[in-house]
Amino acid sequence: MTRPFPDGFRWGVSTSSYQIEGGSPNDGRGTSIWDTYCATPGRVANGDNGNVACDHYNRWEEDLDLIKGLGAKHYRFSVMWPRVMPDGTGHINETGLAFYDRLIDGMLERGLDPWLCLYHWDLPQALQDRGGWTNRNIVDWFADYTEILALRLGDRVKSWVTFNEPNVVAWVGHEEGRHAPGITDPRAAMRVAHHLNMCHARATEVIKSHFPDAPVGFVLPMHKGYTLPGRQEQNAHLIELFEAKWNGAFLDPVYYGRYPDLIMDRMEPHIQDGDLQAIKTKVDFQGLNQYFPSYIEPANGKAWPFKHAEPPKYFRRTEMGWAIDGDCFYRTMKILQDKYGNPPVFITENGGAFVDLPDENGNINDQDRIAYYDEYLSAILRATDEGANVQGYMPWSLLDNFEWAYGYEKRFGLVHVDYTSQKRTPKASYDFMRNVIKSNALP
Repeated sequence: MTRPFPDGFRWGVSTSSYQIEGGSPNDGRGTSIWDTYCATPGRVANGDNGNVACDHYNRWEEDLDLIKGLGAKHYRFSVMWPRVMPDGTGHINETGLAFYDRLIDGMLERGLDPWLCLYHWDLPQALQDRGGWTNRNIVDWFADYTEILALRLGDRVKSWVTFNEPNVVAWVGHEEGRHAPGITDPRAAMRVAHHLNMCHARATEVIKSHFPDAPVGFVLPMHKGYTLPGRQEQNAHLIELFEAKWNGAFLDPVYYGRYPDLIMDRMEPHIQDGDLQAIKTKVDFQGLNQYFPSYIEPANGKAWPFKHAEPPKYFRRTEMGWAIDGDCFYRTMKILQDKYGNPPVFITENGGAFVDLPDENGNINDQDRIAYYDEYLSAILRATDEGANVQGYMPWSLLDNFEWAYGYEKRFGLVHVDYTSQKRTPKASYDFMRNVIKSNALP
């Protein structure tokens, strides 16, 4: 007996520019902060980088055919800012911009709706040298970049995503230093968060000025905070603070024009008159990414009085060590329903890294990934049955790819990539997802 998704439920797939494109010597693109980060010894596993990645820059037609073969209708991809503007401002690299022209035309020829993400972490290094996201001038830089893409590509883009995971940009990139640009400055991270929110609002304004009816949203990896059994009461305030920092610092100003009270003292030094009124914008859709639950415990002597704890042992784990918990996914969707007015939600990333070993015939029978998808898709059905306004799903990811600080060690793809030959091989999970999409139902 199948379990149907709502009528009109939309299916897609996601990738990002630095993780798949490569093409770095081919078109005069500028250096990104991830190029710099990868070139710093000890930052990325095995010294890997995105110089070639999946060579999508040259193999995009094959990859779009894979999306069409999956039956997906929506493709969330990102534009590499330094490929279009090598210095971040000023000069436009026509060769790089023409690549996205061809890519979008190729999507439309195959019946795919382009979902263009303006920023998926690859800031031009030239802008980082001027302070990057800590420099308030980036609001204008980002608006100019958005304007260029809107004028050139906006007549064919079906939906716009301003940012992928701005909380990761702020906290992981500027407080923890585990992502580019590798900064460990909690105060700077708060300033970055505020500037990202301002950039989202300005980019939305720019897009709407040219295409008033174009849907615009941003993507947030939300987390429901948990604590270990028996410690719920003593750690309740830490969970509330964690959720205010991770979720609320980006949702509350956009939806309600304010920051959560619990973090306002940290945000206030970076706010100027009129900022919060400007940040509050209409939400056409909320992109939601989720992979795992977050367990919290006290931390002494740190910038924040909490830290991540190891989840209980009874959870199954992915190759990333992440706990698999569909119930957490369900509860996160319910947060958007109950606290943020039940906006249209698209799951823009969800998936798992597993050991994908080809058999003697070269096939990858990734049953662990299929079980993961079954659990998380079941959580969507549970949420929509209770009225959550979830309208679509895009698994992460179409292809195995460069997985940031993990290099090429971890594989998330529905399609296996041999990084030596660049051969693509659809996995069993690709067939599973194709059947789900075709029937609009879980088996």
